[in-house]
Amino acid sequence: MSAFRLAGLLRVRRTQEKLAAGDSALSAAEARAARRLHDEARAVLGAHELGGGGAAGWAAAVAARSSLRGSLLEAQGEAELAAERAGEAERAWAAARARTRALEQLAARRAEEEARQALKAEQRRIDDLSRGPLGPWAADETTDEERP
Repeated sequence: MSAFRLAGLLRVRRTQEKLAAGDSALSAAEARAARRLHDEARAVLGAHELGGGGAAGWAAAVAARSSLRGSLLEAQGEAELAAERAGEAERAWAAARARTRALEQLAARRAEEEARQALKAEQRRIDDLSRGPLGPWAADETTDEERP
């Protein structure tokens, strides 16, 4: 059996796949964190009440609510960007996996063919041995006098 000529490329593709999987996991974690921050900002804004305290208190409450709304919009934008990056990373991982899988299938087919060829060669050797030292005439029961 000879070495698979694309074994080096297969190792590189597997490494690329592992890196892509890591990037995908990291991006997914960042997307979850951004989504959690968005949810927290939404909860804070929802819990905020416009308090009394006269015109100055009301103006301060409106300014605080406006600031909270800005924070919510910023968190929403970050969450959307993080989700988009996570989707891109997952697609890159799927593409890397497909490239790796193609080479793995090629290696498997090659190994199967080599095994098939080895079995054929072994069967030929067995057949040759079963014929004995005389070759194909060993199984022939006729004598020299009976041959034409």
